[in-house]
Amino acid sequence: MGHKEKSKDLKEKRLQQISLLRTIPYSDHQRWWSKETVAVVTGGNRGIGFEICRQLAGHGVTVVLTSRDESVGVESAKVLQEGGFTEVACHQLDILDPSSINQFAEWLKENYGGLDILVSF
Repeated sequence: MGHKEKSKDLKEKRLQQISLLRTIPYSDHQRWWSKETVAVVTGGNRGIGFEICRQLAGHGVTVVLTSRDESVGVESAKVLQEGGFTEVACHQLDILDPSSINQFAEWLKENYGGLDILVSF
């Protein structure tokens, strides 16, 4: 077996291992999070941010999706909720506007007591 074939076989084995690991759920003793874990994802209304929201919600984390445009954020949260992810909320946030940041921080503290995970785009 030549170098290229060995390399291809190793790559295939790694891909199979990764696929297998993705199908094995975390056991309770391996989880450090719960539905009380609050994740805030800025720019969570589309693209990578939206997918991160979906993945976190899929792992049972409470997700607060933020968007500069509140109506777009509400629609994105609705898509996730209709997909079975009930612990998804939405709030308007413009990370370049200090008053928007202060309003969001107050809302977050009042409704969730704070955050555990911040994903910012």
